[in-house]
Amino acid sequence: MDYIERAIAGKIISRFQQKRIIAITGARQTGKTTLCKNIIPKTVDKSFKYYTFDDPDERIRFKNSAVRILENVKEQIIILDEVQKIPEIFDPLKYLIDKEGQNKKFIITGSSQILLIKGIKETLAGRVSLFNLYPLSFSEISRKSAKTLFLSRLIEQQRILKKDIEEINLISSEELRDILNKRDKLLKWGGYPPIWKIDGDDKNIEKTDWLKDYRKTYLERDVPDVGSFTNPEAFILAQKLLTFRTGQILSISEIAKEAGIAVNTVKRYIYILGATFISFLLNPYFNNTSKRLIKSPKIYFPDNGLNRVIVGEDGVSKGALYETWIFSELLKWKELQDIEPEIYFYKSASGLEVDFIVKTESFLLPIEVKSAQKVGYADGRSIESFLKEYRIPIGIIVYPGNEIIEIRKNIFAVPDWFLFS
Repeated sequence: MDYIERAIAGKIISRFQQKRIIAITGARQTGKTTLCKNIIPKTVDKSFKYYTFDDPDERIRFKNSAVRILENVKEQIIILDEVQKIPEIFDPLKYLIDKEGQNKKFIITGSSQILLIKGIKETLAGRVSLFNLYPLSFSEISRKSAKTLFLSRLIEQQRILKKDIEEINLISSEELRDILNKRDKLLKWGGYPPIWKIDGDDKNIEKTDWLKDYRKTYLERDVPDVGSFTNPEAFILAQKLLTFRTGQILSISEIAKEAGIAVNTVKRYIYILGATFISFLLNPYFNNTSKRLIKSPKIYFPDNGLNRVIVGEDGVSKGALYETWIFSELLKWKELQDIEPEIYFYKSASGLEVDFIVKTESFLLPIEVKSAQKVGYADGRSIESFLKEYRIPIGIIVYPGNEIIEIRKNIFAVPDWFLFS
């Protein structure tokens, strides 16, 4: 498959024309290097010089004389890859950014969000724009403009119109089959770009091998960046136990008991998994902000392809994998917005749950997730309760079907492929 255009590229390039330095974080193999070397310089029509700090010799050179090296670069753009491996680089960058007469622009990348942000906050605060690059989204794979996603339109208009319902009927059977095929592949194999370069349904072994190698690389290279530990087997076991629980409310004490390790060790492992973009925590929604900080979050491992090699084919239920995929799409959509919305889950005192709450400056959208091909009146109970409590005009249930259906007043079942493309 040829290069898939990244939806966030336009946002990054626009900011890069205003700022002298941008930072792009994301897990390994999400396409950061391709974006930095092949897309951004070409679009802004400037030459570039590329350095990667995965190279230990390069790290030694820059530790000794970073300012001299960077000052002598003739190219207009300097790309510094995996900067979390050399935290000493941030002071020289600050010096060059602030120095009069220096007009070079910098792109820095890192596969450890926490370490990169730490360097930015301590040294480059106010000087840099930060972006996250995730694996491929459904709209990118479908080659649809992220600006026209139905989810964005729904939040803007705060209702579903008759034309929205009729729009689905305009899609040809052939196009729909292609869309559903891509969705099913994304659900199964995840969104890492190299997976999508392995074409053909007969290449499943090759895809599995790539994901296994990726996990091995992650354990050997990314984990040590964030924090070393003496018992890698315990980390691997904890990762499996946590991945089994994707989409569930997190119980750290339960994981600690099953893994036979201390609670603080589990907390450290979760920190590492989050810092390297393997897992994400989702907080509950409350009007009282302080309650969100003390209640247990949900944990998600957003790439189902990677999940399959961690826990096996039957390790996670179909419903949990589907909810995890919807979370991953919301995460990628959120990054594209000019003002990023917040995402939560909801659980009432009586036990009613709504899988996701999307909160913008002026609107709350409750989203329930159902992996069944058909949804009905009973599936709208939790959302109806939420609409009444918070006086919200509309809620939706995302499902893998083919039509928009109003199952209760102002509660609509919306096909996943239509919501995200």
